[in-house]
Amino acid sequence: MWPFRRRGRLPHSVSSGNVVTIALELYRHQGNRYFLLSLFAHAWFFLLTIAALLIMAVALIVGGILAGAIDNVSPFLLLTGMSALVALPLYLFGWTRLMASGALLSRRIYAVLTALEESESAARRFIFPKMLHYLLATLIVGFILLLVYVVLGAIGYLIYLVGAPLVQLLEQNIQIQPARGLFFLTFLLSILLLVLLALLVISYFMARLSLVDVVLALEPDCTPLKSVRRSWQLTQGQAWHTLTVFFVASLATIPANLLGSIINGVVIIPVAGFFVAVLLLPLWQAIKAVLYWDLRVRNEGAAFQVRPEAVNPLRWLRRVTLRTPESIELDFALGGIGSRVLAWLIDQIILYTALVLFSLAAGYIYFYALYPWLIEVLPASGQSIEAWSLGIYLLVMFALYNGYYIFFETYWQGQTPGKRYAEIRVVQDNGRPIGLREATLRSLLQPIDFAFFGIGAFLVALSRSEKRLGDMVAGTLVIQDEQATRLAPKATTLQQPQAAWVQELRSLAHWEQMTPEHYLLVRNYLNSRDRLSPVGRYQAAQELRQQLEPLLLPTYPANWPALSAEDFLEGLYIAYRQQYQSSP
Repeated sequence: MWPFRRRGRLPHSVSSGNVVTIALELYRHQGNRYFLLSLFAHAWFFLLTIAALLIMAVALIVGGILAGAIDNVSPFLLLTGMSALVALPLYLFGWTRLMASGALLSRRIYAVLTALEESESAARRFIFPKMLHYLLATLIVGFILLLVYVVLGAIGYLIYLVGAPLVQLLEQNIQIQPARGLFFLTFLLSILLLVLLALLVISYFMARLSLVDVVLALEPDCTPLKSVRRSWQLTQGQAWHTLTVFFVASLATIPANLLGSIINGVVIIPVAGFFVAVLLLPLWQAIKAVLYWDLRVRNEGAAFQVRPEAVNPLRWLRRVTLRTPESIELDFALGGIGSRVLAWLIDQIILYTALVLFSLAAGYIYFYALYPWLIEVLPASGQSIEAWSLGIYLLVMFALYNGYYIFFETYWQGQTPGKRYAEIRVVQDNGRPIGLREATLRSLLQPIDFAFFGIGAFLVALSRSEKRLGDMVAGTLVIQDEQATRLAPKATTLQQPQAAWVQELRSLAHWEQMTPEHYLLVRNYLNSRDRLSPVGRYQAAQELRQQLEPLLLPTYPANWPALSAEDFLEGLYIAYRQQYQSSP
């Protein structure tokens, strides 16, 4: 075996932030049609739900009147039961049709992503006859999540039974005031950590089961139970990635949901909420479609296939051409709303963790050492001391918060730790690295971008240049930190036992049939195979060999050794390089 190194992400795999960005661009591609599909689906659900509620209301009113007239509750119970038998199927039909319509959106968007030709009528014929499957799959997922809630509730109750007496005992035996304060702070932090852990467990299961409807929409002969197992299989080893995608998407849609909620509160009739739900359904289904493709690439090697499906989803990122002062044109992919939200999230976690720790340490020193000393030195200035202390504390927090962004963006060439994780960076409009002035303006204008219902997020999502207010004032752009060399494999050497076979392959193969794209597929597979699941690794190698071998060797020599698919691809890689003296 040749020592290919494991480096970088898999070719054509997508970062968590870019999943959201690409989904938004796919939504824009046929946004009007996707919006209409979502509108009709929500209208079905809304009207059937109203019909079910009206039937129940009429039955309750008539049953109540009859029960009062004859002094017997039997008519009330009979009418209530009969109305429930009619109303429940109406509601379930509306809900199931909404789910099937969401699956239709995912299938249509996935076809665009992978360059597959399929009409909407053909997609409907595949989706809607299986409406019952979507309902059953939802019930199975709901039952699994219910079991998770029950188990977590039982564990929480056991912790309470064991922990409550222990807490009371410790409280009674701790008499020193600073120690009591530290004890209660530790107790509250422990409760918070347990709650966060429970939420993380619930989120983990929800992420692992999040692709059930997409699996039903895209894979033939899939039953409800099989779709649940398939979603679990696809997300194996990728739960954190999946969870990050949905969390980033939730953060990115907060401004739209917040605006809709405020309008609903003013108008009373939930028109804005209905509109926001209609608007966001195609985005969520697009995210699932892109995530489904990405997980197949990561776990099953879906990108290592010689067919139109093996396309690079990064082509959907918006690009910009910048001209430097030296009249050199530079082409970049813009950062995108998803990657920017992901970077912001990572930075906020780092920042607030540091600020909380700083506040706890500073508060402890202030209240138990500095403040008593100040009161002793200046006994008549208690209120002034408190006001000045608060002012200094807020000023220090402001300096630390903004200093974080200013320092890192200035000295890390436009990157913070969050931006480095999300693989984006800030540059000037002419492509040059940003300096202290640009970093300061961007940081100071960040609060304004969050004001007015997250106007910065709207500007990034809707404008062509993806600039928030801070970028407009500072004259900056956020771009993808593209480094294709991350995926380049190390040079490899041919082991002696395989040398004779490779030399024969080099002389017999029809090399004119092998394109550079075929070579890159082989190279990328060999470089990335260790990160695939065992089944995905085997299937990707088999499919790649089955598609390349007939092109290069129409007649397979009978005296050749029996080779596995990976051995064949390794030999093919070396033979091609020797034939054309290409670099790795």
